[in-house]
Amino acid sequence: MKIIRKLVLTLSLFSGAVSAQVIPAFEPVTALFSAMSEIDHSGMRAAVTDKFELLENGEVWGIDELVAVVAPSEYKRENFFSLISTDVREDIALMNYWNKAVFSSKKSTQKVAWLESVVVVKENGGWRLQQMHSTRVDLQKVPDSVVFTEMR
Repeated sequence: MKIIRKLVLTLSLFSGAVSAQVIPAFEPVTALFSAMSEIDHSGMRAAVTDKFELLENGEVWGIDELVAVVAPSEYKRENFFSLISTDVREDIALMNYWNKAVFSSKKSTQKVAWLESVVVVKENGGWRLQQMHSTRVDLQKVPDSVVFTEMR
């Protein structure tokens, strides 16, 4: 019984480290949101394909529409993610995840959450976002079991 307890404890220690690692196919997602946080429009464009489509709360956007709404403000944005599932194949990956942003200024802090899915494709040896579906979710409705990890 002691051996089983030690094995479970050891595995639980390592599982936390593994879940915090970003798989390569998820890197364009973190790159896009990091670029948004930094108001880096060229970085945003670099994370997506020429055919990028964002399904945002009932609207269809391209990268131009997304870039247009990312503008300097008094708020700093921090990005947190929790992967739900991944299906990575040779040149395509399908991923579902929770996304949380914390917007903070000298005056206030606001937390916003989304449930999102992406299609990521390999182009010229690297992964890029082709499609993203995003639905804003009330933070109270995010399951308690979701553990967010800050990613930049």
